[in-house]
Amino acid sequence: MNENIHRCIVGNFSLKDAFDLMDIFFEAGYLSVSAVEENDHWLLEVLDNKPIAVEHMSVMLKSYQYSVLKSEKVAPVNWLKKCFENFKPLEVGNFYIFGNHLRNTPIPVDKIAIEITAATAFGTGEHPTTNRCLMACQTFFDARRHKTSLDIGSGSGILSIALAKLGCKCVMACDNDPEAVRVTKNNLITNKVDHRVGVFRNESHEFAAKNYDFIVANILSEPLVAMSTYVTDCLAPGGLLVLSGFTSGDKSVIDQYVSLALAVKYVYNYREWSTVVFEK
Repeated sequence: MNENIHRCIVGNFSLKDAFDLMDIFFEAGYLSVSAVEENDHWLLEVLDNKPIAVEHMSVMLKSYQYSVLKSEKVAPVNWLKKCFENFKPLEVGNFYIFGNHLRNTPIPVDKIAIEITAATAFGTGEHPTTNRCLMACQTFFDARRHKTSLDIGSGSGILSIALAKLGCKCVMACDNDPEAVRVTKNNLITNKVDHRVGVFRNESHEFAAKNYDFIVANILSEPLVAMSTYVTDCLAPGGLLVLSGFTSGDKSVIDQYVSLALAVKYVYNYREWSTVVFEK
């Protein structure tokens, strides 16, 4: 147990602002940041091993509207145990996602099991964009037609694992963050699909060297737009492209890829976020 934990609660935010601020707080070096939905708004809980100055927090929040801000020392807690208790199994369509602390518990026989433990790379299935990317993979991936897949911005590797378990024989996963590459490799081994998935760090657009039948990219709207020509070029004729990581009100991604002659096949709008399936 850690007896020197301090907490700051701040809110109420829109979903987009909450997740934007999570990145800002992580970059500021705080020990932990988590988001909780409450009455259609979001609260952020920031933890650190030293007192969290309200004045410092206010500076980072100056561009955001919020109505709650308090800082306090919390009672001793076994945070590792608490983390495990909070990370319950998650069912997304036919996928059953669980942490390694549940490895020896029964898994539904009719589900596709994916073991992912919350760690240093994005993607445990809880975020709306990951959730709907998994649904899109389940619904639109066809192992008979889609022989090669690409996962751009793999994070934890959850989408690569899903594609491999759906029957894709050759998946390539890439991320520009070396820590994400490391985590992806470890999760592939844990899920016993490392023989089907290759992983590499892409500092630019190295993934454009091959035609892929199925591509998924769950990142942000700005890089999706910036790399649109490269992504479209490496998508095989008749191939499918799943893009996510942008809010439902942001039409820049759809407009850009439609301008490159891709057709919108399906759109998921879920909890203020969009996931779009395109066809070439």
